[in-house]
Amino acid sequence: MNAGDPEAEVIGAAGIVMAAGQGTRFASDVPKVMHHVAGRPMLAHVVATGRAAGLDPLVVVIQPGMEVGSAADGAVSVDQPPTGRGTAFAVEVGLGAVPAGIDVVVALYGDSPLVRPATVRGVVNALAVSNAVAAITWADVPQPAAFGRVRLAADGLVLGIVEAADATADDLALTTVNAGPAAFRAAWVRRALSRVAPSPTSGERYLTQLVDLAIDDGRAVAGYQLIDLDETIGCDDLDRLAAANAAFRRREHKPQRR
Repeated sequence: MNAGDPEAEVIGAAGIVMAAGQGTRFASDVPKVMHHVAGRPMLAHVVATGRAAGLDPLVVVIQPGMEVGSAADGAVSVDQPPTGRGTAFAVEVGLGAVPAGIDVVVALYGDSPLVRPATVRGVVNALAVSNAVAAITWADVPQPAAFGRVRLAADGLVLGIVEAADATADDLALTTVNAGPAAFRAAWVRRALSRVAPSPTSGERYLTQLVDLAIDDGRAVAGYQLIDLDETIGCDDLDRLAAANAAFRRREHKPQRR
């Protein structure tokens, strides 16, 4: 599926924003997601996107004691204990604040302020129409650098994701990358998260491992192609923060897709 497909209304979907990263590359005491893009904390942009996409509740997973102020208005904030690491752990923590009756859970990256509501709706739609238990957003990026690589089947379903730190030379040659929000059937992901083991390389529990678990279970994983590569900008350092600010300035001069 791609960004030109019809969008489905998000019904019965919750969101979890992973926002507990330290942001050590910024050489600052300010938490990563509280650095400003286009005059606002990047967390505020992500929360606004989740709300505009209809995610309810929207849960923000933060560092204990982290002050987010109005950046998380309209969301529920929960602390991520220091007992675990990685995106899978953050989603596991956030699920504790998601009611049992919710059918779909969307994971959003707190350092990706350029993702649009249409992209969130698109990945949820991909999940629904493919009868999948998981759906990921992918993009074709000419110079993928540290992005996780996505292996795709001819029919557009996802065959696997590998983090760059764990990738083989063949994987690193791929330009199809994991690039944005992921959606999961809530009942399935609650069961599957306990099976996500720490990476032998980094020690982190990666959310992307759920793709392999779903495939091992004989379940489908859908892919939603992201066309606007500005949306793939994750602000891990000052250079990418500057790139995000430049991308927002470009948006001011073109019509916005909502």
